[in-house]
Amino acid sequence: MAILLACVRIFQQSMRNTLSPLLVFMAAEVTFSTSQKGMLLSAVAAGYFFTQVPGGALADRFGAKNVMTICLILSAFCIAAVPTAIEKFGVDGLWWTVALMGFVQGPLFPCSAVVLARWMPRQGPTGADEKAWGTSMLDIGVSLGSLAIIPVANSLAETLGWRNAFRGIGALSLGFTATWHVLASETPSRCWFISDDERAFLEKSIRVPPPAAKSSSSSSSSAGTSRFSSVVGVPFSVATHPGVWAVFFSHAAFNNGAYYITYWSPTYYADVLKLPNSEAKYHLMLPFVANLALTVSVPLLMRLTQSRGVTLLSSRKLFTCVGFVGAALGVVFIAQQRTRSPWASTALFAIANSFFGLAPSGFKSNYLDITEAYVGILSGYGNTFATVASWAGPKMVAFLLERFQSWDLVFKYVACVNLLAAAYYFRYAVIHPVERALDEKVD
Repeated sequence: MAILLACVRIFQQSMRNTLSPLLVFMAAEVTFSTSQKGMLLSAVAAGYFFTQVPGGALADRFGAKNVMTICLILSAFCIAAVPTAIEKFGVDGLWWTVALMGFVQGPLFPCSAVVLARWMPRQGPTGADEKAWGTSMLDIGVSLGSLAIIPVANSLAETLGWRNAFRGIGALSLGFTATWHVLASETPSRCWFISDDERAFLEKSIRVPPPAAKSSSSSSSSAGTSRFSSVVGVPFSVATHPGVWAVFFSHAAFNNGAYYITYWSPTYYADVLKLPNSEAKYHLMLPFVANLALTVSVPLLMRLTQSRGVTLLSSRKLFTCVGFVGAALGVVFIAQQRTRSPWASTALFAIANSFFGLAPSGFKSNYLDITEAYVGILSGYGNTFATVASWAGPKMVAFLLERFQSWDLVFKYVACVNLLAAAYYFRYAVIHPVERALDEKVD
């Protein structure tokens, strides 16, 4: 299931990132201003914003598999419809189509978190941290999708044209969706291909609270807090807990920085370093190779830290904070290399993006630590907050470039956000279900 979920992220990320490399090919026929590029690159996030929480709530209540299948199908149709949209409705049509794709992809992250929560046992006295391993698999999928789409999209555009590149990626995504629907199961009890022993172990090891458990803390809530909980789906004390917001802020900072590299790197190599597409694609791939290499090594690094006696909370903080600080140190010096060989810039992009492969194994795993009863909806809120950063980030970059004409300022902005997130997470991160801790405090 972790591998299947990683494949979901491969195709989701591929569709999400298709526009970035193909925008360079499209610009040969359509004129885009810097502000329009920023608007288009933030379009996925504009749609993604609205369906995170509803998707998480649906997954918690009705199950995640069918929700994810529908999202993948609709997303594939959207990416395939891009050429028709821009031909008939221009740049506005392109924006609305990409935003709609983001809208239908919104539930995929919280639904994935719900599935992981129902398959990954908590860390035992001598066992590995399987929740961290599961979330690392999702991030491996993101890295593979981000890496694969660059040569695939460029090769398709060079041989078949950018229009057929969009259509081909949509067709491939539909093909995978059929495989997902046949093989995926929301819980071990519904899976037809695992052994009886594995099923028995997982059902014994994983605690999935019934819906009634979600209202356990309401008895100690005021009428106003109860109304608040009925609106947002979680108790006020849970929604405002600093440990929850440590995860939210980290997720937002990650999206702000990682998607900057994904979305704006093609423009940086074309406009600043003046590399042709045929050469730039190799530079664009290397940071994602570095990201993938470190992401794949995360389970080994986690076992190493565990063997050295590092506690689970310390491990979460270590991977998150080192990831953010390392990425900040990577990006902050990139603009100073623009007069040197392009490989100097690529090396720093690779360093930054490799550390972005480290941070999620801390804070994203934390989604499965901080709650048992609200995994889907808190994941939805967290990814919604992060989506705001994905939407605002490209616009901020476009603003800084148009207002100050300074890529150096852009890189420093990304670095500062990373450092602030690392400091907040280090101070407030927790690893216990906050609703249980709050109930015990009331008792």
